Amino acid sequence: MPKSILEDVKVFSVTEVNLYIRKIIEKDILLSHLYIKGEISNFKIHTSGHAYFSLKDTESVIKCVMFKSSLNKVKFVPENGMQVIVRGYVSIYERDGQCQLYAENIIADGAGELYKTYEQLKNRLAKEGLFDEKHKKTLPLLPKRVGIVTSPTGAAIKDIISIGKRRNPNIDIYLYPALVQGEKAPFEIAEGIKCFNQQDKVDVIIIGRGGGSIEELWCFNDEIVARAIFESHIPVVSAVGHETDFTIADFVADVRAATPSAAAELVFPDKQQLISYINKLNSHLYSSMVNYIKDKRILVNRLTSSGSFRYTETKILNYRQSLENTKQNLERLMRNIIEKHRNNLFIFNEKLNILNPASYLNKGYAYIVNKNTGELINTIKKIANDDILNIHLKDGCASTVVISINEGDNNE
Repeated sequence: MPKSILEDVKVFSVTEVNLYIRKIIEKDILLSHLYIKGEISNFKIHTSGHAYFSLKDTESVIKCVMFKSSLNKVKFVPENGMQVIVRGYVSIYERDGQCQLYAENIIADGAGELYKTYEQLKNRLAKEGLFDEKHKKTLPLLPKRVGIVTSPTGAAIKDIISIGKRRNPNIDIYLYPALVQGEKAPFEIAEGIKCFNQQDKVDVIIIGRGGGSIEELWCFNDEIVARAIFESHIPVVSAVGHETDFTIADFVADVRAATPSAAAELVFPDKQQLISYINKLNSHLYSSMVNYIKDKRILVNRLTSSGSFRYTETKILNYRQSLENTKQNLERLMRNIIEKHRNNLFIFNEKLNILNPASYLNKGYAYIVNKNTGELINTIKKIANDDILNIHLKDGCASTVVISINEGDNNE
């Protein structure tokens, strides 16, 4: 029998081919880590949280997928029509045999796209209330210590120190050195704000840098910086760029200064102006007190010279005299009552003395008591021979035994 045309040929399944293509693609160094520029289209987020979209230019399209973990790290919400740069790797999805880009990061391409990102974050934070006036803290009138988060070599720190020392050399300045441009800048700025809050040594914080392009100022549009400012319990002054530059940090901060120099003017009170103001207040207070006392003295003189005041004074004197008379009458009445009660007490005392048995004893009388029964003997009928009697005299008691009893007045 003739051989089959496929007898000596290896036949692959679709899956095997797709796996083979995948291995070849994944071994390619260029395709394993590349940046692709294009326009987003057909952007959709699945219920799983993964994003599916296409990246296109004028001639071609490539399918893209971005897993949820990577999508959460993107600092803006991708939208159709955006010009972006996508970092990722190319591979094949075996089931569909479709070559696609697995996106690991999406970067806005150009100032226009950065502005869209800026507006998206600004609107989202505004809805959350991070810009509300009710959250704004008042700057201290006389700070003792000022914290600054900026580059240690930039013009901003030099301007702030120069103006601060000129206006009020008694205020201490603390610097937290931080990058103010580049990918690491937002993390360092946020860390500086948190550090000052943890140490709690400064009364106000200034963050900022000189002006620049939107790309150069972009770290101050980062959500990490915005939330660090919002969570600070110490007032924060944002001093980023020139007068025409507004960043997210400016909206969240308690006070926005157009430049670092303007921030120094706001935060550091001018010592000479304060002294002048205090002297002016002192002078005004003295003048006010002198005028107040003068006005009250005039009022008192007017009242004392008026007929109504004299009438009141006379009335008070009459009441005082009446009170004095009442006092004298009460004293006299009390003396009479006391004297009357003293006389009554003397009379009652005399009566008691007369009725007191002891007074009779002083006159030579005595009283007799039966020693055994304690009965008072006032008649011979209460005694019998051999009774023992106690005879009570004024100065003591004598006992006697009855040997005989005689009726009548018998002196024998």
